[in-house]
Amino acid sequence: MSSELELQTLWAAEKYVKQVTSLMGAEMRLLDGPSFVSQYRQIVVGEAYSFEFENDHPTIIDGGANIGVSALWWLDKWPNAKLVALEPDPNVFEVLEWNLRHHPHVDLRPVALAPSPGFQDFHPEGSDGGSLHTPKESETNLILVPTIALSELIDELGTVDLLKLDIEGTELEVLLQAEARLSNVERIFVEYHSFSEEKQKLSQLIALLERTGFRYYLQDEQKKNKPFETAGSNSGMDLQLDIWAYRERR
Repeated sequence: MSSELELQTLWAAEKYVKQVTSLMGAEMRLLDGPSFVSQYRQIVVGEAYSFEFENDHPTIIDGGANIGVSALWWLDKWPNAKLVALEPDPNVFEVLEWNLRHHPHVDLRPVALAPSPGFQDFHPEGSDGGSLHTPKESETNLILVPTIALSELIDELGTVDLLKLDIEGTELEVLLQAEARLSNVERIFVEYHSFSEEKQKLSQLIALLERTGFRYYLQDEQKKNKPFETAGSNSGMDLQLDIWAYRERR
């Protein structure tokens, strides 16, 4: 089966039904086909997390590692990367561990990034949408997960070449907590989520990036054709942006 045909087959598969694929080399376990295809097209085909690096061991924080698509893509490019991958959902973490079984040097941690260390309620969506941000209809479907503060992790690693945050709604609070440490971070990818029943905070996130010396590029992930008619129709979100933040080359 060709790669494109396999992607089409996985895209048509039922959500939340486990699958397997060898599209990234060794066999991978998937939580479902559609979520994998979305990640594959963004990360592998589109190379959304690509950056230039002079040696073969960049330091990367993968916040919201899910099943490991991003981690495997970086490791294919830099086998000696110092990679810390964080995934708080126990069921997802089990798949992440299996998918990275050939990379024992990767630091896999079953924790969530949060404004403070400890434990916090987590909504396990079952695929790629689990979050510490819990919508009202999900308040009865929560589990307690360990958390770590981003500032603590940056202090532990020293210089961070790429910080990736795909943590479904708590990105601003996590970055604000670590604002004083962001001078040690060279690049940030953050997926910003705006929930239609809450105050929008994009201006605060952009101001934070500007205060800490980053330039940025924004891309609308939803690409709505009729925003006036469809606001809030995507899992309660009225805006979902991909943001690449980087320091100016001198």
